[in-house]
Amino acid sequence: MPHISKQKLDKAVSRRLWNQLLKTFRDAGKKDATNGIITNLFTYTEKIMLAKRLTVILLLDKGLPQHVISDELKVSISTVTRMSIGIDKGRYDDILKMSGKMNVLEILERIILMGMPPRVGRGRWNHWGRFTP
Repeated sequence: MPHISKQKLDKAVSRRLWNQLLKTFRDAGKKDATNGIITNLFTYTEKIMLAKRLTVILLLDKGLPQHVISDELKVSISTVTRMSIGIDKGRYDDILKMSGKMNVLEILERIILMGMPPRVGRGRWNHWGRFTP
């Protein structure tokens, strides 16, 4: 589980850090660059946690029952309920607008494969440090 220091950052410093993170993702632009940033910046646990949260939002928006989402993604029912309330309050409108541009299955596939090497083709062995022809 990710942990954060108990020492609070100054609000101005916190704002600058957040803006730098957003700028990094904006500047990455291309899929490969974004994938590299996510792979290098986040731990496996953080990637799974973020992917699950995004998936909960998308599945709630598609009308799946909360208990089904909780069971399938192995998240607590309270987490799913909290995110459902967030959807009702419009907290995730930007995510839902973005997700409307692509198929939910496409999004889930990207989430599942995030940070994983290609299954076939050039580059599939690069993560082992081997030369690919």
